[in-house]
Amino acid sequence: MSSVAFALSGTAFAQQATPLRGPVDENVLQTQQNTPPRPATRPAANSSTPTPAPGNNDGIPSTPYQPVSPGALPDDDAGNLGLNGVPVNDGSPPSGPVDNSGGLNPPPTTVPAEIPIPADRATAATQRTRPGQRPLRPGQTPDALTTGALEDETTGNPKAQRADKDNLPEAAIERRFVKPDPEPFAPLGIRAGTVTLRPSISQGIRATTNADDSSDGKSAVLSETRLRMRATTDWSRHSAFLDFDGTYDKTISGEDYSAPNIGLRGGFKLDLGERTTVTGEGGYRYRQEDASAPTAVVGASNRPAVQELDATLGVRHEFGRFFGEVKGKVDHTTYGKAEFPDGTTISQKDRDNTFASIALRGGFEMSPAIKPFAEVEIGKLMYDQTEDSNGYRRSGLRTALRGGIEADFGEKLSGELALGYLRQGIDDNRLSDVDGVSVDGAIKWSPQRGTDVNLGLLTRVEGATAPNDSGSIFYEGRLGIKRQIRSNLSVNAELTASLRDNKDGSGLDKGFGAEVGATYWFNRFLGLDVSARHRITRSEVDTRQTTESSVYMGLTLQR
Repeated sequence: MSSVAFALSGTAFAQQATPLRGPVDENVLQTQQNTPPRPATRPAANSSTPTPAPGNNDGIPSTPYQPVSPGALPDDDAGNLGLNGVPVNDGSPPSGPVDNSGGLNPPPTTVPAEIPIPADRATAATQRTRPGQRPLRPGQTPDALTTGALEDETTGNPKAQRADKDNLPEAAIERRFVKPDPEPFAPLGIRAGTVTLRPSISQGIRATTNADDSSDGKSAVLSETRLRMRATTDWSRHSAFLDFDGTYDKTISGEDYSAPNIGLRGGFKLDLGERTTVTGEGGYRYRQEDASAPTAVVGASNRPAVQELDATLGVRHEFGRFFGEVKGKVDHTTYGKAEFPDGTTISQKDRDNTFASIALRGGFEMSPAIKPFAEVEIGKLMYDQTEDSNGYRRSGLRTALRGGIEADFGEKLSGELALGYLRQGIDDNRLSDVDGVSVDGAIKWSPQRGTDVNLGLLTRVEGATAPNDSGSIFYEGRLGIKRQIRSNLSVNAELTASLRDNKDGSGLDKGFGAEVGATYWFNRFLGLDVSARHRITRSEVDTRQTTESSVYMGLTLQR
């Protein structure tokens, strides 16, 4: 009975109160404050778990947990659970957070009034400043509309600088680059298919101290006209060219003088396979005989005309590092009549001659740019008349042996130079042979861009008409330099030297000449030419000594 009475007693031990036993939910205190007290329940008869008695509502309530995103966590209904986790259906509101946003607005973050805010946090909140605003002094209230000067915070908060772009636009794969013209004043030419013709004509005045370049020549002012034309091809494999150069001098005042000089030359080059090349050239020249030449007719009032016609044909084949070349040559020369002051004339047909020769050259490739070679030439000099006016048979066999070097360094250096021995035989036993050292060559050298140096060497045999005169061997050398100062201005200089070895016992004839000039182009079509020259010839024979100085100025039209 005492046990029954004790069990039915309404007094509960403090240890059995709900807030002091087991885990405490976060919302249990708030739930107990917001819900009315519930009557104590008795445990089941077969349950050994004591029934909790009504607890005490005193204590500090906790702030309910509310997630930032509504619906992120399920509602916490631990406050309404009874025994074994079953919710109690007693009409009380659930203890979990209430979602009154409707899924559109975030839950309110207002701090419950029941929780006091610390004094230090409230003071810090009221004194918080915006960026760029000066801190408040004690007793000063913040001004919501004041932002402060921007320059006050440049040290701690520097201004944002413009950053470099990483995704810069790329250039187009195919772009049109306009290259400057390296020769803006060069002639354009007249194009006809694969052939380009470049004509030019010059007209000027030359003042000279010796009009006919003779030993007794006088000064004069001459009108000088020059016509030049050059045609070239742009074939992919073969090539050809044709050049015309004509000059005509006529006296304006002073000594009466007129002299035409015409030259025409053409050539071709055929590539027959990778190692065989065929070349050919031909030319015609009309000129007047030099007044200081040993063959000039003494006392003539004119300078007889000389016409020269020549042609060459060669075949070259390479055998590995060796090469061989065979070249044939034919020259024909005719002389005009000599006139005297009394009106009489003398024919010079006994001087007309034809020379035919064949040359064999062989060499090897020391390097792609240097090729030494040896050459042998055999020819025949044949006069149109078996005997001349004095009864001499001047035809004969010509032989030559040369050795030299071919150079090909591209546009830097190219050409060939040969040195050897030359002998011209004469059929008449009364005349001695003409022989001597042979020097031939043509070299183009460009030490730097815009500067061109040309060197030409020539050796030839000259016939004679006087009795007991076998003739002479003549050497000539030319050195020309051209410098492009500006695209429309160029200067040039040329040195000439000559030596004639006379076999008649009259010694040596020596000549020297120098010339300087300049060309200024106003545009592609019109240019101004100026030049000055001086030439002298010294000999033991008075009729062969000459001195001449002249200046020239003229205009050139080109296309």
